[in-house]
Amino acid sequence: MDPLDALSRRLGASWRSELLRSGVTDSALTWAVRRGRVNSLGAGVYALPDAAPDAVTAAALRGRLTCASGAERAGVELLTTPVLPHVLVPRNRPATSDIAVVHRADLPGCGPVVHVLGCLVAVLKCLPPVEAVVAVDCALRQRTVTAAALRSRLRGPGSVEARRVLDLADGRSGSPIETVLRLALRQAGLIPALQVVVAGVGRVDFLLDGWLVVEVDGFAFHSDRADYRRDRTRSNALTAQGYTVLRFSYEDVMFRTADCVRTVLAVRARGH
Repeated sequence: MDPLDALSRRLGASWRSELLRSGVTDSALTWAVRRGRVNSLGAGVYALPDAAPDAVTAAALRGRLTCASGAERAGVELLTTPVLPHVLVPRNRPATSDIAVVHRADLPGCGPVVHVLGCLVAVLKCLPPVEAVVAVDCALRQRTVTAAALRSRLRGPGSVEARRVLDLADGRSGSPIETVLRLALRQAGLIPALQVVVAGVGRVDFLLDGWLVVEVDGFAFHSDRADYRRDRTRSNALTAQGYTVLRFSYEDVMFRTADCVRTVLAVRARGH
């Protein structure tokens, strides 16, 4: 196999024994390095010139991307991109590294990234609860995994707490910031209905007590004048039908979460 093809299938970086196992010959690898088509990074690690940094780190550790790094590679939306890549290495490898968050287990499969189900199991055990629920909500919404499949894989150390976090996940959540606000409301004792369809308006993000609508305006979908007009038309239509409407921006939810919750509690306490 051509070294460039083999490396491309591994996100641009791998180690010598892995490349030889895939059919690359020593002579072909040497030829590619001499002509500058492949970089030799030392210690038997090789990479394409444009290889992604997380893939290079995983190759240097003789591991595979997992947890948040692997989930993001699979198209799962995260609340924040990890500062260091999460890498799964064999159990007999050191448990710490200054270039990655190291996970230790038997290496499943042979690709550069752990299967998304395994990545999300790691997410539930590794990330803070809010960040973990954001990722799982997205995967459930995309039907990438099921809650039952995740629960069946939660075994061993950390599984009890991971199951509690999984119980908070809901695939109806429309975006990461909706998940953040939902969890904050839940922490305050409020359990809103999600994605409720209102006649003549469409779906609303949250509905409390049948009359209090809470909408979250993420900047990705509310960024131009047409979006602004549509949101105001929706709010007016809801008000005309007797609903009380609260709208929060991305910045409100992400940086002033407690204020959002206090506002919802105050309006709800005042009554319809």
